[in-house]
Amino acid sequence: MRLLVVNDDGPPSPVSPYLAPLIAALNEAGHSTVVVIPDKPLSWIGKAHAVGKTLTAESRCPASFSADDCNIPGCAETEDRTHRWLIVNGPPASCTQLGLFHTPGLTPQDFDLVISGPNHGRNASTVYALSSGTVGGALEAAQCGRRAVALSFGSKDPQPATTIRAACVRAVKLVEELVRDWHPQVEVYSVNVPMIADVGEAPVRLTKTAEGRWVTGGLFVPVLKDSAADPEKLAMSAPASPSRTYQFRWAPQLGDIKRQAEESPEGEDLWASLHGVISIAPLKASFTAVNVQE
Repeated sequence: MRLLVVNDDGPPSPVSPYLAPLIAALNEAGHSTVVVIPDKPLSWIGKAHAVGKTLTAESRCPASFSADDCNIPGCAETEDRTHRWLIVNGPPASCTQLGLFHTPGLTPQDFDLVISGPNHGRNASTVYALSSGTVGGALEAAQCGRRAVALSFGSKDPQPATTIRAACVRAVKLVEELVRDWHPQVEVYSVNVPMIADVGEAPVRLTKTAEGRWVTGGLFVPVLKDSAADPEKLAMSAPASPSRTYQFRWAPQLGDIKRQAEESPEGEDLWASLHGVISIAPLKASFTAVNVQE
């Protein structure tokens, strides 16, 4: 198959450890890949585009992100897109657009599938899926009329090379199976792979996306001028001027999500993430209408 691969974690790095091994596994399985990725990690950005921004894309040899020498003859051609990667100063959804509509010699219809990922961490439950740049890249593909798989590897902890390799090989087989038997009503499959030692033998379940909620805490905490002050009490004294500036630090309060995962019933992606099960959630790239007259 000819595949477009995008992600939201950017080029290979400690926070993007799964991209290069997946590309290697796809190529070893005989698939042709066009890789278009952000130039830096852009998690939690969803399906956003940088409106009004002129994007810059750089053609790079994959070996330039490692200590290895390039041994691919085609990489010497700067216009090559089969071996070289396109690195973009824009979000995942924009990478999908550039890959589909601006790959020389190819049209969107020439791509059999778009793979977004693998994400560095799970994208189970609506709290993660609705904000995920990985899922966003796949949803953008669906909006362009292409089938897509959002692929997430469920751990942010360092993993043995053998586990990463096994997860990538298993993911390639799953993608091939999904394409062979693609349900006509599905536009995107969100696949969460647990990073466990026996991932190659992990069971697979079709699941629904769990409905996550921020309840007792959110994504930010206030930054206090007095570090000894109670973090729950942001001083609200009368300002010396008509305006006042506040600061809030990114610090997701994950207690609600952990509790919801523990309470998640069998058949949801959160449940699968805690039980060593590969979850496959079929999705449509649309907001479901609610009939309030019924």
